[in-house]
Amino acid sequence: MTKKVGLNRRAFIKNAGFTAVAGATGTLATAASTANAQSGNPSDNYPRLANGMYDFDKVYNRAGQNCARWDSPPRSYPNGEFKFGMGVASMDFECAPCITEALMERVQHHSWGYMASTEELRDEVVKWNGDYHNNDIDSSMVTLSDGVYPGMIAAMRAFAPRGSKVLIMSPAYSGFYSMASAANIDTVDSELKLVNGRYEVDFDDLEAKMTSDVRALIVCNPQNPTGNVWREDELLRAGRLALEHGIVVLSDEIHSDVIRDGQKFTPFSALPDRDVVNNSLTFNAISKTFNLAGMKNAYYYSKSPTMLERVNKYHRAELSTLGVVANVAAYKYGRDWFDQANAYMDRTHTMIEEYVKKNMPSVGYVRNEGTYMTFLDLSKTMAAIGADEMYKSHNKRSPEHYMQDWMVYNSGVYLNPGSNYGQGGAGRMRMNIASSQAVVQDVLEAMAAAVNKV
Repeated sequence: MTKKVGLNRRAFIKNAGFTAVAGATGTLATAASTANAQSGNPSDNYPRLANGMYDFDKVYNRAGQNCARWDSPPRSYPNGEFKFGMGVASMDFECAPCITEALMERVQHHSWGYMASTEELRDEVVKWNGDYHNNDIDSSMVTLSDGVYPGMIAAMRAFAPRGSKVLIMSPAYSGFYSMASAANIDTVDSELKLVNGRYEVDFDDLEAKMTSDVRALIVCNPQNPTGNVWREDELLRAGRLALEHGIVVLSDEIHSDVIRDGQKFTPFSALPDRDVVNNSLTFNAISKTFNLAGMKNAYYYSKSPTMLERVNKYHRAELSTLGVVANVAAYKYGRDWFDQANAYMDRTHTMIEEYVKKNMPSVGYVRNEGTYMTFLDLSKTMAAIGADEMYKSHNKRSPEHYMQDWMVYNSGVYLNPGSNYGQGGAGRMRMNIASSQAVVQDVLEAMAAAVNKV
């Protein structure tokens, strides 16, 4: 029988080192219907709220479980200043119950030898892409990996010789820079422009940066940390420029499921230009979708067999049995859970937007289109506290790293420095919003009290 692990909000907040008023989370249904119980979906046997919904308002305690989001930051603040882990890109929700139940069932078999096959996982990857994104791929195009990192590093080694460069539209995920370092290549940024409240590609600058030593272009879709969901015409234009300059496109689509209401995600491999598509590889996982980063499972694919073969020569996956079990369960039975989680996070984004505009007039907000990140402009606060000078005397890497500490000391809120994400990150801080709205409300109130006093 599944053991539910969770604390009420007051207990969690006490454990995390701050206080607030507990919120109601609703009444759990006592049992699933007989019809659901016979459907074959493990999640149908799992208690839900009386209205049939999963409970994302419940504050789920991850602290003390070797959790990067909640247990790593306090080491830098040993006097207890840290209260809210809003940095690392992982969800705070209890995972989809179908995952836990599948793992528990597999654990009952007390043998951990080599797996015979991963065909079921590959088949589910293909099915998810077809059903969720209307993207036609087949299993022969797919290479399983134990993370997006090893796949992208293998691609960089395949197409970018040592000393060459990879072009990044920035601000972009900080991991791209460490991937390039691991592949012994350099990076060059093409900074996005903020136009009428939306980040856009500066195509003139992008093409100007496509010099002869640039061998790969990273497309991050949706863009982390800005939250852009790139439109078909934007992707086509970038892809055609890359093709004209002999540059391979590496499309990181790990946030592709986390799309806000009213937005449409376009897979790079589904673009209506076969030559552009065949000049690309796509890297993905459902680790963001279902908070399965610890299960070490991802994949990459290309509609060009030649491209795929070149990368595979540099790649080796080390998959775990439980990782495969967890991911297969998520793909097969988790869609209802995720659809509800995604809708909840969409409402959280709206809640943050409204709160910031009403209660933090000095903080700049850009409405994101996807991901469960928001990229806040705290440049006015940074100027008021003298971050441009203070970071030097405090031996910090950048003004944004000084701001990270200042925010913890003054509000307890831990955010990621915008400077981690390349050009365009100055004055910005990344905030993870994938938590109970009760926690997000406390975070916003703490931040407002801090920034409004300077």
